[in-house]
Amino acid sequence: MSWALSIDRSDITRAEMVEEPSRALEDGEARLTIQSFALTANNITYAAFGEAMGYWRFFPGADGRGRLPVWGFAQVSESRADGLQEGERVYGYWPAASELIVTPGKLRPESFIDAAPHRAGLPAVYNRYVRCAGDPAYDRAREPAQMVLQPLFLTSFLIDAFLRDQNCLGARAVILTSASSKTALALAFLLGRNRPEALRIEALTSARNAAFVEASGLYDHVIAYDDIGSLDASEPRLIVDFAGAAEVNRALHDHLGKGLKGNIRVGGAHWDDSAPAPDLPGPKPVFFFAPDHARERMAEWGPEEFARRQGGAWTAFAKSADDLLTWRTLKGGAAALGAYQALVKGDVPAIEALVVEAQER
Repeated sequence: MSWALSIDRSDITRAEMVEEPSRALEDGEARLTIQSFALTANNITYAAFGEAMGYWRFFPGADGRGRLPVWGFAQVSESRADGLQEGERVYGYWPAASELIVTPGKLRPESFIDAAPHRAGLPAVYNRYVRCAGDPAYDRAREPAQMVLQPLFLTSFLIDAFLRDQNCLGARAVILTSASSKTALALAFLLGRNRPEALRIEALTSARNAAFVEASGLYDHVIAYDDIGSLDASEPRLIVDFAGAAEVNRALHDHLGKGLKGNIRVGGAHWDDSAPAPDLPGPKPVFFFAPDHARERMAEWGPEEFARRQGGAWTAFAKSADDLLTWRTLKGGAAALGAYQALVKGDVPAIEALVVEAQER
């Protein structure tokens, strides 16, 4: 018997742990026992936008409810797929559950894809699985950082490349909402490397997280949400919005006025207040969908150059992040459910990085 988190698609606060019987494999399939995965605010974004962005389509549940996508490691426990051996360790995109059956395709020494029919047409970046034995960058000691930070880092890497190509839309300051989020921290780190000339990196965060954001050393200026009115509205400024909070967007647009050069919406940390505010003055928020940008960059740079650039930037960030977070390990499905519920409520401190061991020992 396996377990999974089961989430109401219309109300993501309604979640439960369910037991699911394991079925026999068909030819061409493999069973992967999920060993560990991360839980972050990014996973709440997956749930909040599950219908709109298709995240619920990856792991359909027998009960018709949502299965939360997560990033982590698994082991091949049974295989009827040529070229994939039992015992292999694999990194990739899983349900918050104890196992997943896949249909391996395009097997290479370093990777394969899940070619299951229901995943055809879904973004390739989520369908690719890394075979750890064939990954020269794999480091068992860095597995927690890879699970917690690397999926978010790819989005930050793509935003950084976009902003540089667009000369930050003419802005002299970039303000990151939900600045304590791991995706925002990674973007601040990237922007600070080889910083665009005269660009200031600003953090917008809650009073509760201000000390953590300040201590990160990644921002030039930290502003609490209640202090938006203190910003110099005459300075050309760009919003990169990781919060997705309607009230925050309204306050920023109203205050910055003609000085606002753009609003790039990335996530929904404030998922319960994420409906776009009507009639916002200035440029309208534009959603940044990372898989589309990844496809464009791979076409522009080529897959090998894309991997080289992203890998070099990731290694630098991972080393800098070692002491940035407090790492906490949880065990089993009940603990995963509790952590998910705490994240939905916003009760997990920004400094904490949560890793779930899916198999209780």
